This record gives sequence, structure tokens and C-alpha cells, in this order.
Amino acid sequence: MAALIALVATGVFASGAIAGIVGVVSVAIRREERKCTLTSQAPDNVTRAGRLLNGLYVRAPHRTAAADRQTAHV
Repeated sequence: MAALIALVATGVFASGAIAGIVGVVSVAIRREERKCTLTSQAPDNVTRAGRLLNGLYVRAPHRTAAADRQTAHV
């Protein structure tokens, strides 16, 4: 009987963890779509976690002050 209770508790914990992960990813995807930020760095921790869980990352060159002056509109 104790083994059955331990098995059920483990199953409940695992399903809760999976539901939490799916929830975070869903919220992150919704935020990314609303803000159209997939081509830049993640704006907050939730979207950063969603990108991490989905395996998405943005490789962008580091911005420098000289590059900003060259592309600035006058």
C-alpha cells in the first residue's frame, strides 16, 4: 500500500511539473507573438525561459557606440 501511495505521489508531482513547463512555454510564446520580439534579445525572464525550453536563441553581434553613430539618422 505504501508503494502505491509513493507511486501516485510521484505521478502527481511529475504531471504538475510538466503542466508548469507547458504553462511557462505557452505564456512565453504568447508574449513573443504579441510583442514581435523573436529577432531581438528576450525582453523578460519568462520569454527567456520559454526560448530556453524551446531551444531558440538569437545570435546578434554586440552593439558598439561607433556602430550606433554610423547608423544614426540625422
